Amino acid sequence: MNPKIVVINLIKDINKFFVLNISVLMLIFSFSLLVGLHDKKEIILLISLAAIASLIITLLTVIVIKRKMEKTIQQSFEKIEMQLYFDELTSVYNRITGMNRLVEEMARARRSGKPLSIAMLDIDNFKFINDTYGHLTGDKVLGQVAAQIKSILRINDIISRYGGEEFLIILPETDEIKAFMALERVRESISKKPFKTGSERIYLSVSIGITEVDPDENSFEAINRADTALYQAKRSGKNRIEVASRFSKKTF
Repeated sequence: MNPKIVVINLIKDINKFFVLNISVLMLIFSFSLLVGLHDKKEIILLISLAAIASLIITLLTVIVIKRKMEKTIQQSFEKIEMQLYFDELTSVYNRITGMNRLVEEMARARRSGKPLSIAMLDIDNFKFINDTYGHLTGDKVLGQVAAQIKSILRINDIISRYGGEEFLIILPETDEIKAFMALERVRESISKKPFKTGSERIYLSVSIGITEVDPDENSFEAINRADTALYQAKRSGKNRIEVASRFSKKTF
């Protein structure tokens, strides 16, 4: 939320508090005049009641303002977190976060000795979709594809938008064979679910490059190998998967 709007809303709440306080006090003293209170004890009692009423109103107002501030701060932190770590169009991790997560998973794989695979996924003919149907439709296609990837892969698999229509997928504790099987389900799902725009249906497909990560290499070497496999899939006709082994390239 815009800080200026937050301040304006708080000022409005504080003004309401003062108006309410003054109104209550005026009401009590008006009542005293109407009933004609002259006894000192009665006046002191009335003033005490007015003070208690004012204190209750103050406490209630403070509680309301505190809750509003907590909600605003929480929403602001969530928005900042989304902007820092997630891609706005697809709601998956952004490139920087994806790269950081890859470094973390590679370190974890080195410690555990368990396999780690990564994949580069690219939406086929995406430029044609943008040029034909417009960038707004292209943005929605990105969102649908990202949602399908998330719905099929495991909750601990990591998905990030690497750039344009390309996604980096990290599969912990997964060798290249299991990675192929998981991403083949992704490829099939995307190809079977067309994107609807008005009365038209856009049939989508993706090309995918997979590699199993060598614990002793750096993240850029692993990504480069998966990217090379992806471009081989593109050159081989698209809507397919290529697997680049750490030792020798394999094609499925």
